[in-house]
Amino acid sequence: MKTLNTEILNHDNDVDILHKYNSIELKGWVNQLQYIDKEVDKLLNLYAQSIQNEEIPESVLTLFSKRKEANKQLYNTVLKYANTYNKVVECDDIQCDIVFLGEYERLRKSYQYHLDKYQRLKDNLYDRVLPKFQV
Repeated sequence: MKTLNTEILNHDNDVDILHKYNSIELKGWVNQLQYIDKEVDKLLNLYAQSIQNEEIPESVLTLFSKRKEANKQLYNTVLKYANTYNKVVECDDIQCDIVFLGEYERLRKSYQYHLDKYQRLKDNLYDRVLPKFQV
């Protein structure tokens, strides 16, 4: 099986360049989702340490636990797709390219939706907790 070289070359056509950019972006998504997983663990740890003082409501813990599970599922989906995206070099017609690009677009929307939900959840946490720590 050929692997997708992500270096942009002078002779690359527009579709090749698009696939290379998508491949690079998929790697970025995988890295970001790994980071979110670690960050949620740290936030849950902070919650565990603050439970006695009740700075963070238990409902927030539940929401972060659910977001962690959603993150894990999306991570697995993106990682699996990123590993199969290398097969795009084997496409010999536009129909094949369209299939890969369609799935990529679906994943991109899922990724953006996930990030938006996660960012709003963190903002909610900070809005609830930070005022309690201000002197």
